[in-house]
Amino acid sequence: MASGFDRTDDREVAPPPYKMIARRIGLRLREEFERPEAEPLPVDHVDLLLRLRHKERERSRQSA
Repeated sequence: MASGFDRTDDREVAPPPYKMIARRIGLRLREEFERPEAEPLPVDHVDLLLRLRHKERERSRQSA
């Protein structure tokens, strides 16, 4: 029985390529800061920063 709503299957939506994004961020940071003075960011922190960036993008798109 059709409900009238188009539902997308969860399997169709690919998760964001976090590893590729994290590597790109890491390369960019290494370019900017040739000799970092601190320890590298833990993976958990990188994940949180990526989620924050995605939320910021969503909000900016919604307000535009």
